[in-house]
Amino acid sequence: MVQLSSHDHFTYTYALKAASLLLPNATHKGHEIHARVLKSGHHADLFIQNALINFYSSAADVASVRRAFAGIARPDVVSWTSLVSALARSGREAEALAAFASMDARPNPMTLVSVLPACSRLKGLNLGKSIHAFGLRTFGGHGSNLILDNAILEMYVRCGDLVAARHLFGEMAGRDVVSWTTLIAGYARNQSSEEAIAVFSEMLWDGETAPNEATLVSVLRACASLGALRFGKCVHSCFFKNCIGVDGLVGNALVNFYAKCGDVGMSGKVFTGISCRDLVSWCTMIWGMAMNGRGKQALQLFASMLCQGVRPDGLAFLAVLSACCHAGLVDQGLMIFRAMSEVYGIMPQKEHYTCMVDAYGRAGKLKEAESLVQGMPAEIDGHAWGALLSSCSLLGGDKVESESLSGQVLEGDVSVGGGMYALVSNMLASGGRWESSHSVRELMKARRIRKIAGCSWIELH
Repeated sequence: MVQLSSHDHFTYTYALKAASLLLPNATHKGHEIHARVLKSGHHADLFIQNALINFYSSAADVASVRRAFAGIARPDVVSWTSLVSALARSGREAEALAAFASMDARPNPMTLVSVLPACSRLKGLNLGKSIHAFGLRTFGGHGSNLILDNAILEMYVRCGDLVAARHLFGEMAGRDVVSWTTLIAGYARNQSSEEAIAVFSEMLWDGETAPNEATLVSVLRACASLGALRFGKCVHSCFFKNCIGVDGLVGNALVNFYAKCGDVGMSGKVFTGISCRDLVSWCTMIWGMAMNGRGKQALQLFASMLCQGVRPDGLAFLAVLSACCHAGLVDQGLMIFRAMSEVYGIMPQKEHYTCMVDAYGRAGKLKEAESLVQGMPAEIDGHAWGALLSSCSLLGGDKVESESLSGQVLEGDVSVGGGMYALVSNMLASGGRWESSHSVRELMKARRIRKIAGCSWIELH
């Protein structure tokens, strides 16, 4: 067996580590180092083999990771952890969990950190809880490893168990900005906006950790959801206090926040201040104009976006179509709707059809709306039918065959929910067709369909 000098041992190991850090530009160099290892006979050295696994993992070359791992006679915990991490990061969550289960080396905290994201993406809450329990038994209580604690916290948040996440957060001996941000973002993503704001307030009161960009963006999302303009303005001031530039993701979040709170002027001011506006920036501002009844300004923004060379996607078209719909700009909306497929090669989806049907309906052009619905692709569901029936109801139902349309919707030809049944029932009742309306309600009971009541929330100053 070839004896390895300490110089060769460290040379190859650190060379591979350097190549990993310089990816993707150093892919060829990493392959070259691997070839030199094979030629020199040092391929049996465990440190070098682990360095090879790490390099190929960083390069997202899972096949090479597996080959390098298979060449190790006795994999240690570093080898297994690198394999699990590579599989989890490449979207092979089930394989990562299988590799973790087959380990013949004792896992360390980083092994658990590597496998927990696989549990999160598979929504494997029970498995994640088992790994959490294993960590407690093996490495002691919370506080022994902050990175592991944060990974477990992220797992609970991603799996939607915010009660367990909050409990774990309260037990953590140490917390950093990642801990706070993970919990705040989890609440914001799961429509628990009040809790997100409460945790952020607790973070500021604690005073031990300064918020970062991700923290403030998550809080802004919560403020936008609640329409909490006053608190959101305080969050805006935190960007300046913590020397965080109002650009990119931050700028887009601020534009969205002010628009959803109805402060279009401030939303536009932030938008103008974004130095590098991307498609998300333009879409957010167009949506802001649309939801605040500024249809013509939304069209002007869309035109400016095209002049800047920014290519629209489906969401951009949906934003401007929504603006046209609410502003009664039917002709402009139809022109943009046609341009989607004819100019940009983007096939309209159910949301785009619904916008156009709604636009026709608001303008009283129910025949055109019905024609558009009848010509929709088969895979488009019942949302557009709902828009047509809403228009029919608003206009008294005498300009279209409402009974026929209701029948098409309820006979199972299209996918509908409880709201559609309620709409049809109410429309029939408003037209004096009480027996038909009652039949629809009975059909809802027979099919065990319920309409969930909506609610609204406003902030009073």
